[in-house]
Amino acid sequence: MQTLLKRMVQRRDKLSQLEKQVFDYIIRNPETVAGLKLDELSKRLYVSTATISRTCRQLGFRGFQDMKFALEQHVVKDKPVVPSGSPGSFLSAHLDRFRREMEHTLALADQDKMKQAAEWIYKSIHVEFFGVGSSFAPCLDAAKKLMFAGKMCSAREDWDELRCAAASLGPKDTAILVSFSGETVYIKEFAHILLERKVKTIAITGNEPNRLQDGGPFFSCGH
Repeated sequence: MQTLLKRMVQRRDKLSQLEKQVFDYIIRNPETVAGLKLDELSKRLYVSTATISRTCRQLGFRGFQDMKFALEQHVVKDKPVVPSGSPGSFLSAHLDRFRREMEHTLALADQDKMKQAAEWIYKSIHVEFFGVGSSFAPCLDAAKKLMFAGKMCSAREDWDELRCAAASLGPKDTAILVSFSGETVYIKEFAHILLERKVKTIAITGNEPNRLQDGGPFFSCGH
């Protein structure tokens, strides 16, 4: 939770005075906000729902529901999982969480952005995946699938090779950056190289505010 709140605090200076009041309440009461509906929070703070939604967007979220989901995830993550009741009830609780996460992901899907990404990949001479640590495995899997589909594509694990690959790409290529946090140091370094070389870049990150999504004219989407 502290990591999420710290990232939100970094954006406070961009808010208006009224938006700061909303922000300060969220920071002081994240668990309470996670359990409220938009109109309920509006009544508590004596501000319009539009002001709350605007504040959430200023903080890097797509709206109140997006921010609320991020808070809910961290509230659940911070609580230890203690099995109780029958194994069936424990399994049902996890399945319900997976269902909510999938519904949230689908709700955030932007078909126009997905079509744009598909067009970039289709028209590119070469597609390069950039992912380090735990993000490398999905990059490798996706690269293999694109290769089987007939597209020139690579996913490298060595950081120095990735740096060289970024420096060799051009405007007719597409780079796909994968980082759940959007704060991975090496990935941000590669992103700047790609930006300088005017490479079409798709950034796949988590839906929390992060610097990779704010890093310039990158096409970015959450997962």
